Amino acid sequence: MSNPLFAIDAGHYIDTPGKRCLKSIDPGETREWVLNSRIADKVQERLRGYRCATMRVDDVTGEKEISLSKRVALANQADADLYLSFHHNAGIHGGSGGGCVVYVAPVAQEQSIVVQKAIYESVVAATGLRGNRANPMARASLYVLRHTTMPAVLVEFGFMDSTTDTPIILTDEFAEQAACGVVSALISLYDLKEEGDETVTYEQWKEYMDRYLAERAELPANEWAQAGLEQAKVKGITDGTRPQSFATRQEVALMVKVVK
Repeated sequence: MSNPLFAIDAGHYIDTPGKRCLKSIDPGETREWVLNSRIADKVQERLRGYRCATMRVDDVTGEKEISLSKRVALANQADADLYLSFHHNAGIHGGSGGGCVVYVAPVAQEQSIVVQKAIYESVVAATGLRGNRANPMARASLYVLRHTTMPAVLVEFGFMDSTTDTPIILTDEFAEQAACGVVSALISLYDLKEEGDETVTYEQWKEYMDRYLAERAELPANEWAQAGLEQAKVKGITDGTRPQSFATRQEVALMVKVVK
């Protein structure tokens, strides 16, 4: 796929009711959108070095609530190739455990399932946050998964009310690792090439080389070589044509024979 477009959705916004870390674990009650957006920002930053495009369907300031229908509509209208929704989970209520969970729709496109597995495995490998969920690659009837026309996944990067997950997911190091995991999966799945990384086929290389050699053959001799070239012509070593061309081994062997 050439230059795929990834629609990135940092779930919720700063003031979404209840979407925050548990106060007994995080006294600052960090908002979920802040965690979601931090990973989204880092994913976009890492992808800038590759031949692809990204778009955000949430409000990047976090101050304005963008409806789910609007987010989906933006991605559908842009004909994005993949929808990535980033979230952080809850439901452990101050207990331990948790981990990363990646969702697809109940009736999901085949590519969604491929992306789900790749992102889950890559994020867990990068962060170590495997957790203890019975089904970390699950299906759920979530709006952004059901109404997007392109493959779509929703990633929950750990639990905001877990005594084991929360101290980890609050760190910038975790966000870097999570973003690295997502991007590594995308590079592999979509065969992303680095900007400026031109892959040249043998046929292209041969065409370039033939053109270069032909152009070099037309170049005149340098002034400092004129006298030597005339002497070589007199001795029958060269006829004087193609003075800037490279000599093959057989041509060199013939020159040696003539000199002797």
